[in-house]
Amino acid sequence: MALRVYNTLTRSKQDFVPVSPGKVGIYLCGPTVYSDCHIGHLMGPVLFDAVARWFAARGFAVRFVNNITDIDDKIIDRARASGEDWTLITERYLAQYLGLLQRLHVTSITDHPRCTNYVRLMIVYIADLVEKGRAYVASDGVYFDVRQQPGYGKLSNRKLDDMTADAEKDAKVAGGLRHPADFALWKLVKPGEPSWPSQWGSGRPGWHIECSVMSLHTLGETFDIHAGGEELKFPHHENEIAQGEAHGGEYARCWMHNNLVQFQGAKVSKSDPRMRDAAFAGQFKALNVVDTHGGAAVRLLLLSGHYRRPVDFAPEVIAAVKTSLAKLHRLLGAALDAPVTTNDVLTRPLPEAVARHRDAFAAAMDDDFNTAAAIAELHGLAAIARAGSADAEAALLALRDLGRIIGLFQPGDAAAAPAGADDATLAKVMALVLELRQRARANRDFAQSDLIRDRLKDAGITVKDNKDGAAWELVRF
Repeated sequence: MALRVYNTLTRSKQDFVPVSPGKVGIYLCGPTVYSDCHIGHLMGPVLFDAVARWFAARGFAVRFVNNITDIDDKIIDRARASGEDWTLITERYLAQYLGLLQRLHVTSITDHPRCTNYVRLMIVYIADLVEKGRAYVASDGVYFDVRQQPGYGKLSNRKLDDMTADAEKDAKVAGGLRHPADFALWKLVKPGEPSWPSQWGSGRPGWHIECSVMSLHTLGETFDIHAGGEELKFPHHENEIAQGEAHGGEYARCWMHNNLVQFQGAKVSKSDPRMRDAAFAGQFKALNVVDTHGGAAVRLLLLSGHYRRPVDFAPEVIAAVKTSLAKLHRLLGAALDAPVTTNDVLTRPLPEAVARHRDAFAAAMDDDFNTAAAIAELHGLAAIARAGSADAEAALLALRDLGRIIGLFQPGDAAAAPAGADDATLAKVMALVLELRQRARANRDFAQSDLIRDRLKDAGITVKDNKDGAAWELVRF
């Protein structure tokens, strides 16, 4: 089966054909490092890490670029308001972001280019656009001339003629812009701002030009996939396409957009008025989320739906995901912490029932990276493993190894998972119950031992005897 990808630009699924055979280049817009990450900043890296991992499992050599915006209006505003040097702000929040990626097992990213390291190359790029007549110098910087770009608006399905004037746009035109939608490539310095020298005067790059230049110098003029959040379609990605095509090449052949975080059905962003409430906002602060629920559970939550659908981050949803993951970890047992070796699960011979789930997992991932359907197949394998049939061991190892392809079931995950109050209490109670059961067995009171086992089973807890005593698993609430 061909690997098919939904292209936002064409609004259709298409067979994936790489620019260079056997290679895949992915560019994902990264964070502006001026404040604490929220859960939305983790969606793209986790989702497209799973995409990159799947390409690798299918035999592609993957270069996955995730940029860091370390110069921007928001950074400057934060430095001005706090009195802290802007470089210290960016370093602190960059370290936070990279630490979170590590805890979420985002390992496929190969490059984290930083905007400030590419400013000289951005100046060269802008000069090329000016020379080609695609950009012009205004009183406060250099702007891209959108009227010179054929098809401007094609990604976001907007027409330039429909971008009607309002008071703010009229002011832009009065200030020297040729069209209200023209956007800044180079911003001349204002008092107290960081700046770099250029032929147009000291200043700094505009937001959109940063990604066009970093993608060019890491992946080339034409590359396979540009990824990012749904909210970036316009104006950021639309303007990237305009710059990239004006400079040369096709720019990105395929555009993939992940949907957004919701809370009980409503979109959540930094501009959400509810985020002014510290208690509400704290639920979405990435460090709080990962500390409270664990990186493995957050990753499973973000992969539990299709990447083009919103993720609901309600408390009851993450609680259900944590419970499901804990069951899988207990089922895997010692296999969970076995070292990651060569993963041949896609090709090794398997019993028929296990192979059906493996093949369905692969088909789901080949169909626009449907992680939701793929994870459903993991639960199918878990059911076979729990049933204790002759296929149980093969199912258990296939469960682990398929999960590892998309970044689940990593060594140490169970130990790293924070225990909630209910989990900790249940563990203590079960330790006592199993101790009492073991005493009954030692006294050859097997009727009492079996009664404890059967009553626990009625409560949704399975007890399995082994050479070291007994283990338990919470099967249902």
